[in-house]
Amino acid sequence: MKKKLIALTIALVVVNATAAQLSAEAYRSKHAQDKVASTKAPVQSITKSEAQAANMALIVENFERIDANNDGIVTRNELRAYVLSTRRNVPMT
Repeated sequence: MKKKLIALTIALVVVNATAAQLSAEAYRSKHAQDKVASTKAPVQSITKSEAQAANMALIVENFERIDANNDGIVTRNELRAYVLSTRRNVPMT
């Protein structure tokens, strides 16, 4: 009886250690996936068809004016420059 109890205890310890190891590996794997997903760079440019598909009316209507180098792609810097150039100064009253 005592031998069976010792064998059962050892089996439970091994199972718990294995489960803990698998759990730790799953955590590390999930954490690594989250880290990779969070380091993906945001979109830095957009084409006119992508802007139309995303319902970005401002970009679609002014695409030719925004696309400073006429390469068919609006970059973040081109959009920023366009927005800053069209910003109006309204005096505070």
